[in-house]
Amino acid sequence: MRHVSSRRAGFTLAEILIAVVIIAIIGAAFTRLIIAQSRFFAREYGARTARAVARSSMNLMLTDLRMVQDSGGVDSVSSDGRAIRVIVPYAFGMACGNSSSATVVSLLPTDTSALRLAVYGGWAWRSASTGRYTIVTPSAPLTGDAVAASSDPDKCTESSQANIQTLTINGRSGQIVDLKPSATGIAAYDPVFLWQKVTYAFDTSASFPGLYGLYRTVSGGSTEEIMAPFASTARFQFYVPGVDTSEATVPALSSIRGVDILLNSLSPKPSNDGVRVEKDIVTAVFFKNTRSF
Repeated sequence: MRHVSSRRAGFTLAEILIAVVIIAIIGAAFTRLIIAQSRFFAREYGARTARAVARSSMNLMLTDLRMVQDSGGVDSVSSDGRAIRVIVPYAFGMACGNSSSATVVSLLPTDTSALRLAVYGGWAWRSASTGRYTIVTPSAPLTGDAVAASSDPDKCTESSQANIQTLTINGRSGQIVDLKPSATGIAAYDPVFLWQKVTYAFDTSASFPGLYGLYRTVSGGSTEEIMAPFASTARFQFYVPGVDTSEATVPALSSIRGVDILLNSLSPKPSNDGVRVEKDIVTAVFFKNTRSF
């Protein structure tokens, strides 16, 4: 006679509890891993976007700041180093001579968009003996003293005068213009440039309240917040002759030969922990428009 057991196969309560605990431990480990990976991704994304803010700002500023002359090119600097106003050339040429009320200049071909975007502030001429530019500021550059076609173009083209040939490059033509007021001491063939005043400033951002933005202001033109956000430590530092490192203290404007731009940028969006990622990028810009030594 066969005995049939009344016990059925299955798990005991203790086994089930152990299995649940193991699954919970594994689940918690996976959850922590996913959270850590999510935070790591958020931090890396924040770092990339913060670097993008700094690099985009740097690319916008380099074109202007490199063209500044090292003698009189820096017009003003704020005491906290957050703003700098510079005289930026946007068109170059050569002097032909003085007429009755203006200096006649033959300008090299210039990109049309560069001319349209610029706001004429005045002109400057370079002395062959000193290598320094003399800044000429019209009394009313946005009215009657703006750049105009020359009334005496023969001063550039006649062989008895400067005999400078006007060029055409890639469909862009040079032009002969009158620049007012006329300059005393200028000679034929002295280099000339047209300039505008541009201010770069780190100031309270309109796009990111409580943070800082980088503003570009053209004198006589508009103010634009070109990039944000930045930390409050973003600023300019200055290079002077005989010193290898930049200094935070604002020196005499005439001694500035270049700047360090402290682009302490922030990520536009906070990470998962609510903190914005900061990337401190420092870019050195030395003025290329230098005098002869």
